[in-house]
Amino acid sequence: MSQVISCDTCGRDHGEQRTDARRKSIVGLFSGVLLALGLLIEYFLRSVTWSYVAFLASALSAGAYIIPKGLQGLMTLRLDMHFLMTAASFGAMIIGAPAEGAAVMFLFFVSLLLEDRAGDRVRHEIQALMELEPPSILVRVDGAEACMDPEFVNPGETLIVKPGTRIGLDGVVSLGSTTANEAPITGESRPVPKSVGDKVYAGTMNNEGYIEVEVTERAKETLLSKIVHLVEEARDRKAPAEQLIARFSRTYTPIMVSLSIIIGLISLVLGATPVQSVYRALTLIVISCPCAFAVSIPVSIVSAITGAARSGVLVKGGSYIEALSLTTTVAFDKTGTLTEGTLSVKDICLHNDHTREQVLAAAAALESRSEHPIGKALMAAKMAEDILTGEVDSFAAVPGRGIKGRIADKPVLVGNRQMLIEGQVELEPPDSHSCGVGTKVYVAEGEEHLGTIIVEDTLRRSTKQAIESLHKMGIETVMLTGDDRDIARDVAAAVGVSDFRAGLLPHQKVEAIEDLKKTGKVVMVGDGVNDAPALAASDVGIALGAASSDVALETADVALIEEDLTRVPALIARARATMSVVKQNVITSIGVKVITGVLAALGILSLWLSIGIGDMGLTFLVVANALRLARRQ
Repeated sequence: MSQVISCDTCGRDHGEQRTDARRKSIVGLFSGVLLALGLLIEYFLRSVTWSYVAFLASALSAGAYIIPKGLQGLMTLRLDMHFLMTAASFGAMIIGAPAEGAAVMFLFFVSLLLEDRAGDRVRHEIQALMELEPPSILVRVDGAEACMDPEFVNPGETLIVKPGTRIGLDGVVSLGSTTANEAPITGESRPVPKSVGDKVYAGTMNNEGYIEVEVTERAKETLLSKIVHLVEEARDRKAPAEQLIARFSRTYTPIMVSLSIIIGLISLVLGATPVQSVYRALTLIVISCPCAFAVSIPVSIVSAITGAARSGVLVKGGSYIEALSLTTTVAFDKTGTLTEGTLSVKDICLHNDHTREQVLAAAAALESRSEHPIGKALMAAKMAEDILTGEVDSFAAVPGRGIKGRIADKPVLVGNRQMLIEGQVELEPPDSHSCGVGTKVYVAEGEEHLGTIIVEDTLRRSTKQAIESLHKMGIETVMLTGDDRDIARDVAAAVGVSDFRAGLLPHQKVEAIEDLKKTGKVVMVGDGVNDAPALAASDVGIALGAASSDVALETADVALIEEDLTRVPALIARARATMSVVKQNVITSIGVKVITGVLAALGILSLWLSIGIGDMGLTFLVVANALRLARRQ
């Protein structure tokens, strides 16, 4: 039984308090005020003691989040950026530069706040998805309306969805009609008409009509919940570039500490005073902080993943973003991917004096046990023509060939030409007889060919545009299909793919993918079910229609919520932009570090400018550049 809750704010979203972020902001403000106070005392009151007190208090307050980690790194001999800044700050105070010491700690703390803000921005994108599901929903209980927590609503119960409110759970419209805004879930910008029998999703907006919805999924099993879960998992899967930076940072810091000591000693040998030598070494330590360098890649990758999710594309990890950016070939399955996958009977070619009814009855009888799109087309034709079928005694599917069984104790084959040849059925040579163009379904009883059923498919509206976009990006396109060469050639010509390979069994599609990978990165696009081996063999497997298929969500590296192929070139473009931003940030970080490092070694750059330009300013620049990727395309 569902649990009824208080409902004076039914459907209202509730934000969470960000106490830690607020606390850090207050600490930063307090540290900044003490730093400013110390400067005022030093320059106007000329009190060294009280200015030292203010600077030390400023450093200690900002250092509350830095010093403990720095000391911990020293104790475990795992020196990191916190150790660098702790050493630089208190080293400056010891040599008589308390203002610079306090400034180093304060400005580094500000740079950490910038990093936190970047992480909060990305987390906010995920939180925004989670908050699409209203905290309470209207449910019909014993003929009356009751407001309930979605967690306690079970499949089979009826939601009441009024105009202008969000749909609380996945379900099927049972009463009324409306249009729904599905942009947050599927990326579809246009209102989607909904009427009785249509699927609706939690988190989408009911625009103008009153509807009732029969719940089909629990709160934790809705499409929205699955999307949030997958995006959160994707944040933990590091791209190769991220892993490289992490390994580099572990050795970078000790090297820079050693180099700083060497610079200080060289300065001392060349005639600089001990204070000047230490000051130069501390300046180089500040500049060498890998903060901006380390944060540039993860923020870029995670921003791209969350931005893609807002556009209806689920990417399961940063490694796939990097692989997508290097794509040279996109391979497509034909049926259900380039085409709608809804076949219809176009014609029936008769053989050996058999009738249309005999051919269709034999084929439909076996196909009644199949879930294949061709089977559904034959069943639809059988029902339309009101044809009776015999009782099926046995049934078996033959992968890549068709189906076989026994009807009225007679063996029947329904499949492609190769299946009948392997079954010792005599067929007319293709060059002397043609049954027309389309997918040919051969039907035989015993060793006699009854006839050939011609079925045809419809191209997706987005197919041609997607193929054209990929070609403009310099990417080759290949169609992989189990259909015969004639059908494949016609479809390939219609959609404009660069190449096609026909008559492939599932394992041969895998072999085709492996062959294509010899020339570069290969993306495979399929339905996530029948193409699972080929999707797994490719560098990146993309499944269509994740909104209607749990298997697609689980098996593919990337899942498109809607069956819109134009999302494929858009995703590759986003991946390329992401890696371009990563390169920009890394090159900028290295360039600024090198220039400021040289200036510091020469004694030209002060600690103030070192932290302001080489750390805080640089961190702000790379974070701002990366966060652009979180925008929805």
